[in-house]
Amino acid sequence: MIAVPRLHLVLLLILLAWSAVAQAGALQLQESQEPLQVGPALQVWKDPEGQARFEQVRALVDSVWQPVTRRDASFGYSGAAYWLRLQLHNPQPRSADWMLVSANPLLDYLDAYGLDEARAYRTGDQRPFAERWIEHRQFVMPLRLAEGETRTLYLRMQTAGSATLSASLMSAATFQHHEQRSLLLQGLFFGALTVMLVYNLLIFVITRDRDYLWYSLFVAGFGFYQLIQLGFAFQWLWPQALGWQQRSFPFSAAVATLFAILFTAGFLDLHNSHRRYRQAVRLLLGASMGVALLALLGPYTLALLSSFVLVGVCALLACLFTLLRVRAGYRPARLFALGWIALIIASLLHVLSGVGVLPYSLATLQAQQFGGLIELVMFAIALAARIRHTQRAHQQTLHQLYAQEHALRLEQAHGLDLQQEINEGLERRVLERTQALEQAMAELSAANRRLAELNRQDGLTGLLNRPAFNDELQRAWVRAERAQRPLALLMLDLDLFKRINDTHGHLAGDACLQHVARLLQAGLRGGDTLARFGGEEFVIILPDTDDQGARELAERLRADIAGEPCWYGEQAIPLSLSVGVAAGLSPLTREQLLHRADLALYAAKAAGRNTVESYEASALDGV
Repeated sequence: MIAVPRLHLVLLLILLAWSAVAQAGALQLQESQEPLQVGPALQVWKDPEGQARFEQVRALVDSVWQPVTRRDASFGYSGAAYWLRLQLHNPQPRSADWMLVSANPLLDYLDAYGLDEARAYRTGDQRPFAERWIEHRQFVMPLRLAEGETRTLYLRMQTAGSATLSASLMSAATFQHHEQRSLLLQGLFFGALTVMLVYNLLIFVITRDRDYLWYSLFVAGFGFYQLIQLGFAFQWLWPQALGWQQRSFPFSAAVATLFAILFTAGFLDLHNSHRRYRQAVRLLLGASMGVALLALLGPYTLALLSSFVLVGVCALLACLFTLLRVRAGYRPARLFALGWIALIIASLLHVLSGVGVLPYSLATLQAQQFGGLIELVMFAIALAARIRHTQRAHQQTLHQLYAQEHALRLEQAHGLDLQQEINEGLERRVLERTQALEQAMAELSAANRRLAELNRQDGLTGLLNRPAFNDELQRAWVRAERAQRPLALLMLDLDLFKRINDTHGHLAGDACLQHVARLLQAGLRGGDTLARFGGEEFVIILPDTDDQGARELAERLRADIAGEPCWYGEQAIPLSLSVGVAAGLSPLTREQLLHRADLALYAAKAAGRNTVESYEASALDGV
C-alpha cells in the first residue's frame, strides 16, 4: 500500500531531474543590450544529399548531432544541406518576444522549424523577398517563449556559396536599438561614398584627368558590392530577380576590382614604367573581365571562388607595386600605400572576427567597411597630393624660365652699356668704332629677330607654335573679311600616336612628328600657313580657299602621309591622318571657324580614322 506513492515520488524526481538537465543544456534567454550569440549552443547534422525531411531529422538520435562550439556555424562550399538544432529556455517569469537574426544575407535557402507551431519559416536569397515574415535585409525570425518554456528549434541551411550561419538572438527592444544604430552607420558609410563619388566625378569633368574617372568608378563599384553583400540590393533593387541576385555578388566584386586595377595603374603611372608592370596590368584586367563573364554565364560556386582569388591577388599585387614605386622614388605612392594597408588590416580583422579568433563586436563586424572607407579617403588625398606635386614641378619650371629670361635681359643690357662706353671713350677712332658699332647693332638685331622667330616656332618640328598660329589666323581673318574672300581651316591629327609611343618609344614618336611636318610643309601652297597645334595635332590656314578646295588639299595631304611611312632606324612606321575641314566667314567668328574644324576632326576620328570630314551644320551642330 505504501510502495505506490513511493513509486510516484521516484518518477516525479526523475522527471524533475530530466527537466533540469534539459534546461541546463538549453540556451538561457536573458534580457541584455547586446546580441546573444547562438553558435556555441548549436548542434549540426550534415545531409549530403539534401533530401531529408523535417520529420526524419527530428527523429534522429542525439548521438548523430555534433556540437558547433564556434561563434559562427561555418562549413565551407560543399553545397550539402546542414541541419542545426538549438534548444532555448525562457527563465523569465513572463513571456518574451525574441528575434533570431542571421547576419549572412547571401544564403540561398534557410528554413526554420519551431518558431511557429502552424508553419515553417522559409527564406533565403533564392526565394522571393516578399515571402519573408519581416521585411528586412537580413533573415529575421521572430519567436515568442512563454514563462519557463523550453523549445527546440531546427534550422536547415543550404547554399551554393559559403555555408556560414552567423546567427544571434536579441529581444525585440534590443533588435530595434541595434537596427537604428546599424542603419545610422550604414547611412553614414554610403553617404560618404556618395559624396566622394560625386566630388571626384566633378573633378574629372573639370580636369578630364582619367584617374579621377577610374577612382569614381571604383568608389561606385565598391559601394555596389557592399549594397549586395549587406542585403540592401536584394531588398530594394531586385527583390524578385533570384538568378541575378545570386550572380550579382561575384560580378560586382570583379567589376570593382577591374576599376581598382585601372585606377591603380593610372595613379602609379604603371603604363609608362617597366614593361613588366604593363604586362601585369593587362593580365589582371583580362582576369577581371574573365571573372565578370564567368559570374554571368558560368557555375556560381566557381565564379564566387574565382572572385575571392582575384580580389586577394589584386590587393597583394597592388600593395607590392605601390611599395616598389615608393622605393623607386615616386612620392605620391606613399599615401597610396597607406590606403591599401588600411584596407588589408581591416579585412583581416573582419575575417578573424568571423572565424572567432577576435571577439564579436560592432567594430570587428564592420571593419571591412571602415577599412574600405579609410582606403578611399587615403586614395582621394593621394590624388590631391599628386596634383600638388605636379603644380610644384610646373612652378619650378616657370621659375627656371623666368631666371633664364632675366639673365638674357641682363646680358643684353650689359652689351648696350659696353657699347656706350666704347662710343664715349674712343672718340679718336670714330669711323672705325662707328663701323664696329653698326656691325654689333646688326648682329644684335639679327639675334633679336632670331629670338622672336624662336618664340614663334615649335621646338620639335620647327613649325609655328600655337601662339604664332593665333596671330596668323587673326591676320588672315582680317584680310579675308576686308577682301570678302573665302577662308578655310584644316585640323589634322596623327592617328593612334599613343600606340606609336608605347610600341616604338617617345624618340620614335618625335621622329614621326618631324616626318609628318616635313611632308605637310612640302604639300602646301605658297600662301598657306602650317602650325603645330599641340601634341600630335596640326592646323593649316588656307586663304582664298572654299570648302571644296580645302577638302581636295586635305585628301592629298592625307594620301601623302599614308603613302610614305616614317623610317626610324631600320623600322618603317606606318602613319595616317584624320583631317577636319571648315570654311567660311561672317557671321562666323574665327573662334567658331576653329571650333567647326575641331568638330569635323572628331567626326573623322569617329568615322574610323585616316579620313577627311568636312563640317556640315546638319550633322555636327549638335556635337
